[in-house]
Amino acid sequence: MHKPRLLVAALSLGFCAQWAVAAPVVPERLLKVEKLVYCSGMDSPPLVSFDEAQKPRGLTVDLGLEIAKRVGDKKVEWRVIPFSGLLPALLAKQCDMIVDQLFDKPERREVIDIVNYMYSSQAVVVPKGNPKAIKTLSDLSGHKVAVLNGSTIKTLLDAENEALIKAGKPGMKLVVYNTDTDAFQALRISQVDAYGTTVETAGYYATMASDLFEEGVPAFSRILTGLGIRKDDTQLSAAVQQVINDMRSDGSYSQLLSKWHVASDTLDWGER
Repeated sequence: MHKPRLLVAALSLGFCAQWAVAAPVVPERLLKVEKLVYCSGMDSPPLVSFDEAQKPRGLTVDLGLEIAKRVGDKKVEWRVIPFSGLLPALLAKQCDMIVDQLFDKPERREVIDIVNYMYSSQAVVVPKGNPKAIKTLSDLSGHKVAVLNGSTIKTLLDAENEALIKAGKPGMKLVVYNTDTDAFQALRISQVDAYGTTVETAGYYATMASDLFEEGVPAFSRILTGLGIRKDDTQLSAAVQQVINDMRSDGSYSQLLSKWHVASDTLDWGER
């Protein structure tokens, strides 16, 4: 009379075995080292930045720490480098991985591997009240716009500038900064009329300084976003991919994105 229960138990164990995840394989070159070195601009809140005590914080910071924990309980050393210098630093072996908001673009895929962990989008931030009535990219015509050096938004706005000029309209003047902090300061003191950045960073500053900034041009140009690893470091790429897959399976991935209020950027199942 107990056979049905035994059958259910056996089936349950079978499903558990099917969904069980093995520990990531630690890359051979990391077996004898105690730490992972991460390159990051540390200037893209709420993903990577410093808190008031100059301690790294953010979604991507938490993800990097979790990866280090799951590939042999490694310590983490952060190497802070301006965003435009992240790829050269990785290729020069100054770090093991780029842990930042790195957009998955074909030209980057040509030189490094990218393991995706979320989506990102672009946006344009303006002063509170939007005094220049900037609501679309074409509204940036004739205005000074801050951009981060080496960023995707700069490339997109360069293309928009060409379209404006071809249409006989004044182009925008792009003012390039090395950090988000400097760009937002320029916007705050009216050195520029707008700032093109990621929608995640735009949302962060709009929330933190709601009396100073608001979103002008809403989210556009959605793109996969990941961690950068050298192409010859295939074991590390595989280990990081497995960690992210495991986190998606055990629920810690969705908890992480919810913690940092970017659940809308969640990867769809099957995307890497």
